[in-house]
Amino acid sequence: MKVLAVDYGSRRVGLAVGDSQTGVATPLPLIAASDRRRVLDAIAARIAEFEVERVVLGYPRSLDGSAGPACAAVERFAAALRRSCGLSVELVDEALTSFEAEEMGKEVQPNFRKRKAFLDSVAAQVILREYFSQMHSADGGR
Repeated sequence: MKVLAVDYGSRRVGLAVGDSQTGVATPLPLIAASDRRRVLDAIAARIAEFEVERVVLGYPRSLDGSAGPACAAVERFAAALRRSCGLSVELVDEALTSFEAEEMGKEVQPNFRKRKAFLDSVAAQVILREYFSQMHSADGGR
């Protein structure tokens, strides 16, 4: 099954696509979050392009597991995305994904300003890998 991961932010939206059977996740170019309609249209285009069957959306819980300050905005975006694309949209805890994406990005691009251009999509890739890992654990490793 093809899955699209979304790392939603007020300025940039990172995307990654992957296949649940292989567990491989690939970052895609990010979307400037100028307005919600434009973002939803761009995501719909990626869903069609990659024949996506499910969307996962990073959910910014606090480290203690409670709802973080940005959770309400993500929940509103998830509802809009469900209406827009007609697919299942699952929330996936994104705790520490930005840190992991930053560490991965350092290996590719040491300059922070240049690295910033792709970090949100790398974060979406990390979210998708976590989702695939949870799927694999849930099905007993099959």
